[in-house]
Amino acid sequence: MIAVEKNPQRHPNTAFRSIGDEGGLVVLPGRSEVKVLNPVAIKVFELLDGKHSIDAIARAVTEEFDIDESQAAADISDFVESLRQNGMLVGDEGEPREGPSA
Repeated sequence: MIAVEKNPQRHPNTAFRSIGDEGGLVVLPGRSEVKVLNPVAIKVFELLDGKHSIDAIARAVTEEFDIDESQAAADISDFVESLRQNGMLVGDEGEPREGPSA
């Protein structure tokens, strides 16, 4: 499992919208890119508020979806690391993390 922030927080300039039961869309900050997320990923993204730990998010996901909690925590850690690499999270110092150049 990849090391991620204790309570990861989505970038404040990242817009996202849930679309019914189909998942949702996320607009990358500072870029004209949109990512399509499945229902589990959009639930995780909603909970990336800086208040929830990966374990708390995994518990919330397993309550709503039929997923093993330990597998959910591992998958969520990987997903959060991917978001971090794309500049979609706030850094430890409270500033947005830099993603790869567009």
